[in-house]
Parts: sequence; C-alpha cells; structure tokens
Amino acid sequence: MKSSTFTVRDWIYVGVFGALWGALELTLGTYLHLIFPPVADTFLTGVIMAGLGAAISLVGRSFVPRTGAVFGIGVVTALIKALSAGGVVASVMIAILAEAALMELALLGAATGNRWRYTLAGSLAVSWNFFHKFVMTRIMYGQGVDKVYAKMVQDGSKFLGIGLAYAVLIIVILFLLRIIAGAIAGWLAWDLARLVRRRLASE
Repeated sequence: MKSSTFTVRDWIYVGVFGALWGALELTLGTYLHLIFPPVADTFLTGVIMAGLGAAISLVGRSFVPRTGAVFGIGVVTALIKALSAGGVVASVMIAILAEAALMELALLGAATGNRWRYTLAGSLAVSWNFFHKFVMTRIMYGQGVDKVYAKMVQDGSKFLGIGLAYAVLIIVILFLLRIIAGAIAGWLAWDLARLVRRRLASE
C-alpha cells in the first residue's frame, strides 16, 4: 500500500480527471438533456453521465492509487459543475459527490484495485442515480417517497412499454439497468486504464 500522502503529481492527476469529468457534465450532459424527451431524460441522461463519470474517475484512480483520489476527482467535478450556465445545480453536484463516495467505498483498502473492484465501484456509482431521486425530491421539494415512486413507475412504464399494473417489475428493471450499466462502465474502465498507462509508457 502506498503512502496516504498525496504528491504534487497526484493532485495534478486528480485535477485533470476531475476537469475531464466536469467538462463532460457541462457539455455532453447539457446536450443530452436537450435531445432526450422528458420521460427518458431522467433515466438515460443520468445513467449515461454517471457511467461516463465513473469510468473517468476510475481511470484516474489507476494513476493515483490512494484512498481519497476518486472523491477528490468528484469534488473537482462538482466545483466545475457549479460554473454551468444555469448556475449552481445543487442536486447534480450532490449526485456527483455521492457517486464518488460510493466508488471510494468499493475501492477502500485496495492500493491499485482490480477489475472486480472497479466493476463494483461502477455499479455502486450508477445505482445511486436510482436512490438520488428519492433523497433529493424529499430534501428539496418535501415530497414523500410514495410520490417519487409513483412518478418513477409512470415514467418507467412509458419508457419500457410496460403496463402500470407491473409497477414492481418496472422499478426492479430500472434499478437493474443502472447496476448493469455501472458494472460495464467499471469493467471497461479497468481495460481503458491499462491501455492508457501502456500508451503513455511507450511514448
């Protein structure tokens, strides 16, 4: 296990990968909100952005194999998101920090990590998109879990083409899709990290 002390080089990497994730939030994230219809927007945009953010931060973790690196990348990303044209988007910033914290949890105690740790980290990060709706709707708008559940079922029914009578099935599918998407992001991040490191080493 490496020393927990971050070097200047480590902080530079944290800043670079945080800036990359933040840039995607400001550009691609905004674009996705425009091209996807409202019903699909909260699911597709959230899953895509969380998956990409997880992949970027996990690649960054391979360059800074220290506890706190991923969360540091998340902090940089959240601060950059605060500069978006719409002003400070508290909900999105909290989501980014929560995703980073969950990835840290999955990588806790692992210096360099491994493919399965990365896969777990990705799954936890993207799965937060599911719970985030319940937490933030309650905090920001004071709505109960039942209202969030009903809205999620309605949107999921339209998005998946499944009748409202199968509410539980809709909720389970929406959750599992997030888990799968996150697992794929983490799995690919492991390969991408090794590829980038080999490429840099050969130059």
